[in-house]
Amino acid sequence: MKNKNKFASIVIFLSVSIMLVSYGNQKVEWKGKIEKEKGITVIKNPREPLYGEIKFELEEDLSIGNQQDENYLFYKARDIQVSKNGDIYISDSGNYRVQRFDKNGNYLLTIGRKGQGPGEFNYPLELQIDDETGKIYVNDDSRKIKIFNKEGNYINKDIILEGVLSDFYLDSDRNIWGKFFLPGFHSIKKVNQIGKVVQKLAESPFMFTKKIFSIEKVGNRGYAQGLFITHGYEHDSYISKIDNQTFIYGYSKKYELNIFDKEGNILIKIKKDEPYKKFTKEEKSRIENREKVGLISKGYPYQGISFRFPKHMPFFYSIFTDCRGRIYVRRNPRERAGNGERVYDIFSKEGYYLYRATVPSSSYIIRNGYLYTRIVNEDTGEELVKRYKIKNWEEIKEGI
Repeated sequence: MKNKNKFASIVIFLSVSIMLVSYGNQKVEWKGKIEKEKGITVIKNPREPLYGEIKFELEEDLSIGNQQDENYLFYKARDIQVSKNGDIYISDSGNYRVQRFDKNGNYLLTIGRKGQGPGEFNYPLELQIDDETGKIYVNDDSRKIKIFNKEGNYINKDIILEGVLSDFYLDSDRNIWGKFFLPGFHSIKKVNQIGKVVQKLAESPFMFTKKIFSIEKVGNRGYAQGLFITHGYEHDSYISKIDNQTFIYGYSKKYELNIFDKEGNILIKIKKDEPYKKFTKEEKSRIENREKVGLISKGYPYQGISFRFPKHMPFFYSIFTDCRGRIYVRRNPRERAGNGERVYDIFSKEGYYLYRATVPSSSYIIRNGYLYTRIVNEDTGEELVKRYKIKNWEEIKEGI
């Protein structure tokens, strides 16, 4: 694909292969390379980050949740989004609704309810807010997107999807960018407002374990009953939005990220020097035992199941971005920090590897110096949505 002329300035800016930056009283040298592959700028990052390791210094700023108040009682909260005026939207999946709160955590309104009718949910999952119109887009049960106005009223228009959707985003033309599940594959597609696939941007195989329990023949047809089992260590596809014009995609089989413009052209490839990590026998055994316990707890038989593993561990497990366009790539679970935290690689929006960072798990969104996350009390089961001020936010560099 050809790059657009409007991105020529970016290419010129990236034409120097080694750059020096001022970092405190030191000069820090970026030791990567910038090359061209089929006309696309490729940023080849070294193994170590430019600015080293960083830990977010967090101070709790807000907590939303109360088991004694129905409006604040969450059950399987799935997603958190924040509008440009600071209102907080929570996809409360187990209660079949979206809850809206102001920036101070005060309840404002409930959007949707359980049901099959207009504006009702089968199971609300991810959501997105259109900052220009205030419209709320909700992925309902991975099969359709339901749209509400900023007052929370249902707009009599669903986007019926061709496939099973997760992790979706809006571009400036209100097209839907998302990951779609297909048998044995995950596909990154751009879909318009009537659900038609405008463009397929990437497709990657997805390995799963299949177990057939029984086959029943009815007439000339056979019907199989069984399970499709995933253990969480499969190579998978991830997508996130940098801004309304640019998106980022990666397939965890290799450490490579692709930045697209909204027309689907690849602007930049981000690569990182990272060694392969094979599964140990102990890790495979631990994963298999965990999955078998889960199957037993759900009443499924596990005898005869042979779990499938890729040749090496995934390089990463999720991608998200902050409001300044920095890219957060969650590293291998072997590198978990303590206290439920995760280790992330942080890249600039131009593709430079800036930091290795410690970030709380279940982080949903970082906006204007605040991190939003979901906490579950293991003793009581109470779910809380919390906002933390990132005290060292202004110290975190955006580029080189």
